[in-house]
This record gives sequence, C-alpha cells and structure tokens, in this order.
Amino acid sequence: MDTIEPDPHRTHSMEVVVKLTGSSRRKIVFYCRQGVIRPARDSGEDWLFDEEAVARLRHIETLRQQHRMNWAAIRTIVSLLDQVEALREELRFRR
Repeated sequence: MDTIEPDPHRTHSMEVVVKLTGSSRRKIVFYCRQGVIRPARDSGEDWLFDEEAVARLRHIETLRQQHRMNWAAIRTIVSLLDQVEALREELRFRR
C-alpha cells in the first residue's frame, strides 16, 4: 500500500479546515491554545493550517466523536503519538 505524504506547502484557511474536519472554529482555537495543533501561518486575521494539522485535527475529531473520548484521553493519545513519531525520526537518523 502506498503512503500519501501531506504537501507541506499547501495551506488552508480556518473556514476550509472547519469544512474539511467537521470541527468548529471554537474547537480549533482551543486545540491551538492547548498546543495539539499549530497554524502553519498566522496571517493576522485568519490562521492558515497545513495538511499535517488538518490530518491531526481529523484524528482528534474521530477520537472525540466516534470513540467518545474526553479531552484528557485525547491529550494523552496525542502526546503518545508525538513520542512515537519522535522515536521513528530517531531511528531513521540512526540507520
């Protein structure tokens, strides 16, 4: 199975991210303030998000809506996923 890498140069406005993820603007701002997603750029009036942030937000919304996880569980899972990715990067570096 081929893996599709997100385009790091493609960005989406807040309104597009709301449509792509089904999340509300308020939740996206909350997640940004909690540090679990980050805007790729802050254009002053509107944040722009890269595809990695959109994918992460979709994952968060899946955990919240389909698996009915609370914020503490989501925060823990996101932290663990970040740690796994850091370990993967370290392994790639050592090879």
